[in-house]
Amino acid sequence: MKRFTKTSIALAVLLSLPVANLYAAQPLTAKESRHLVPLKEISVTGSYLQANNAANDISRAADEAGAKYYYITAMENPANGTSSDRAIVYANIYSSNAPIVVEQNPTTYNGVVSYSRSKALYYLPFEVVKLKGNYNNTSAITEAASKLAAEKNAYAFYIDSISSADSQNQAQDIDVALYKKDAPVRDYIVATAIQGQDAYEISSDAFKRMTPYNTISFHGSFNNTSEISEAAQKHAVANGAHFYYVKEVSANSAGTAQTIFVNLYK
Repeated sequence: MKRFTKTSIALAVLLSLPVANLYAAQPLTAKESRHLVPLKEISVTGSYLQANNAANDISRAADEAGAKYYYITAMENPANGTSSDRAIVYANIYSSNAPIVVEQNPTTYNGVVSYSRSKALYYLPFEVVKLKGNYNNTSAITEAASKLAAEKNAYAFYIDSISSADSQNQAQDIDVALYKKDAPVRDYIVATAIQGQDAYEISSDAFKRMTPYNTISFHGSFNNTSEISEAAQKHAVANGAHFYYVKEVSANSAGTAQTIFVNLYK
């Protein structure tokens, strides 16, 4: 059976989307946007009676930001509800090769399972080992990491980081996390990953102990905390975070856009 890579599937999904204008960013449906990681959030201000009226302006702004697609998430209504006032419409924008995560059969190297980031973050490794050497490409790094994992009798491994150890001879420092088959779940994760996303929400106790490397905000209209958490997770992934915590939610009136503040952690 032919095996499709994550990249080929992502490309197939994106190429299947309707394109009406070669040079302008195109809209996504809610279903399409759920499977893609946004580049960032943008907003436009104008005399809009409803969010869709801002589509052309959003498309233009997304195009200027180098994005290929957009999805309108919320609208902040004018103060008195008249068209003469300036409304704000928010949207997530996506690059042409926006990441997409799909379920695949486990990939093994030298008899050891290679974990995706979502699994690696969810489970607690029994050891994190370091490699140092000159590697020409990621395949060579994976080969070396998997051999070391096999020597340690690990069930799975994950290449957590690659950094330059010596710029003169191009040596690299590599951290490799090793896992047992029955590895415990990290005790500070409060929710499993939402389908297709690779970041986890931490508990309120962990929030008091951990120091975020960044705090971001975004806008949207949400019906419950689950929807807020799902949106926060997407933005955490888009900003390179491993873990996140919804720190604050603005108390706006019903039907208007809320502002969500999220702490990000590695």
